[in-house]
Amino acid sequence: MTPYSNRDRKPSPFLIIGLLLILSSFLLSVIAQDYPTRSIKIIVPFTPGGGNDVYAREIAQKLTERLGQTVIVDNRPGAGGNIGADLVAKAPADGYTLLLAQNGLTMAPLVSKNITYDFNKDLSPIGFGATLPLGIAVATSLPIKNVADLIAYAKKNTGKLSYATPGIGTPHHLFTELFLSTTNTQMVHIPYKGAAGMLTDLISNQVQVVFGALNSMLPHHTSGKIRIIALGEHQRNPILKDMPTVNETVPGYEGVYWFGLMATGGTPEAILNKLSEEQRLIVNTPEVRERLAVAGFDINPTSPKEMRKLMGAEYEKWSMVVKSTNIKPE
Repeated sequence: MTPYSNRDRKPSPFLIIGLLLILSSFLLSVIAQDYPTRSIKIIVPFTPGGGNDVYAREIAQKLTERLGQTVIVDNRPGAGGNIGADLVAKAPADGYTLLLAQNGLTMAPLVSKNITYDFNKDLSPIGFGATLPLGIAVATSLPIKNVADLIAYAKKNTGKLSYATPGIGTPHHLFTELFLSTTNTQMVHIPYKGAAGMLTDLISNQVQVVFGALNSMLPHHTSGKIRIIALGEHQRNPILKDMPTVNETVPGYEGVYWFGLMATGGTPEAILNKLSEEQRLIVNTPEVRERLAVAGFDINPTSPKEMRKLMGAEYEKWSMVVKSTNIKPE
């Protein structure tokens, strides 16, 4: 029998796997160092002017400066944000098409039959960047000055008040439905394609109530065109100390929007981590913090893993809300 030689041995499969992992890690590192080599697009799934758009443009401007490539904001409204999210879900997984993500991603699958993507599989988290309190605004023609007035008026005028949202399954929608369920009141839902149109109609009294992002409503409140009666934060906003919270009248109620970035599912982890770190640095720069704070935002950056965990928890929370309020998917 011929003596066994080292040259006849086959490489261990564990050794091969280890070498492949090392090579993969090296290649991903190289990809992240070279990225980006061309312009990046941030898809905002709503019309210009809302909290999504404000946050996206702050991030895009600073990313352009820091990465040396143009970062474009592309508004793709419709279907409660699902048209824009679907575009990103089906884009190449290379980090050049990003989504301005918000609460609606965890809500829409629960109330819409037409979702064509899975936010857990088809989108990759980059991280949360900031939060923004909900505001409840009413038409100035109504004799409503606070949350207690709104509840009393809605009960006295059952089904006669209408509330506007940017679409079914958006945070505006479920925040309102949670309020209605908690207070045992009713209003008629009028879905829009974006925040701008619904606020225009609130000003002209075509709709009477909006549960929306504070930043888009505050200028109209200040000018007297609409009336914000409460905020959704658990505690009073330090900038708007005279503005009560919903929680003061409806204990336990809280409504806060979050904003962040996601990429197409399968985007290399090194690129996701690079963008996450860039976002964290950007929102913590003094000038960005100040501009966002004036608009009502709080800075709360997270890692991709933290974003995934928090989105999972939100999905579970809203699953229970949809079930308890008996909202039927449309």
